[in-house]
Amino acid sequence: MKRKLKLRVKIALLVILAIIIFLGFLLEINFSKSVAKNKSLTYTKESNLNYVTYLKNNSHYDARYLKDDFNLVASLVDYFSLDYNYSYTLSEKIKYELTYDIKAELEVYDSENDAKPIEKRQFEILKETKLKGNSQTIKVDIFNQKIIYETYNKIVQEWKKEISPNADLKIYFNVNWNGYSNTLNKDISDENTTTFVIPVSQKTIDIKSPENISESGTIKNKAKLPLWYIILILITLILFVITVINLFMNIFNGKNKSKYEIKVNKILREFDRVITEAKGTFVMNNDENYIEVKSFMELLDVHDNVNEPIIYYKNSEDISIFVIKNVHDIYYTVIKRSDFDN
Repeated sequence: MKRKLKLRVKIALLVILAIIIFLGFLLEINFSKSVAKNKSLTYTKESNLNYVTYLKNNSHYDARYLKDDFNLVASLVDYFSLDYNYSYTLSEKIKYELTYDIKAELEVYDSENDAKPIEKRQFEILKETKLKGNSQTIKVDIFNQKIIYETYNKIVQEWKKEISPNADLKIYFNVNWNGYSNTLNKDISDENTTTFVIPVSQKTIDIKSPENISESGTIKNKAKLPLWYIILILITLILFVITVINLFMNIFNGKNKSKYEIKVNKILREFDRVITEAKGTFVMNNDENYIEVKSFMELLDVHDNVNEPIIYYKNSEDISIFVIKNVHDIYYTVIKRSDFDN
């Protein structure tokens, strides 16, 4: 009876332990949302390109240059002066490396067949410049970049002997930078190209205003759990699995008893009032008179006659001995697993 009670207590304790560990696991998963906080940086990005058209000496315009968007007469254009400004402002100071340059590309097409260019030339207007810095704002300022119109117009005019050319001069302002954010614990970067297009070879020039940029936003870093917290969750999960396995093993072992175990447990349960469980094993010595009885029921008759308790010894997993001590006489009976297996 006591053994069965111990098994039930063990199973109950394992159930309670499994519930506590599982609740702890759920709490760890829930708290992981606060442990792994999303980190972010705010930024503002601006890119502006402005131009002024300088004119040759002429009798049509009093001014030396034109700032507004005019439909220009090509023969009057001397050069274009370009001002470019780029800025990228962050909510954190970072170390960065930056490069910028200005390149140009002249594409000449046949006006009667403009599917593919008949000539394409590359020009380096401003060589690549490298900068390093440590600040919240990354800036590039280029002023008074001169683009002489006639330089490119001459190239196109050479084609007029062969075809009716149509050409565009594309000016590219390129800015690239990368840096490291301590807040996000990762590299951040930006690539920006602003294009200024000048029609070439036409009698009149209609320049479209460049598309300037003004935007702001947030750079986020995906939340990550620290290593120690991941290890804690794994340990909790392993403990839960081990506890559940142990629980089911005890339940299984409790239900799947052998005939020997059923017999011994039945005796312990039904006659618990007269049985005392002893620690250790039963050992015979020469000073006592040992009397072996055939069965536990006969030993129970002895108990009724001498009025002494029955002592239970579990000598091994396979042998149980029930004993009554009466002065120098010791009555005992042995129950063996092998008796039931056979």
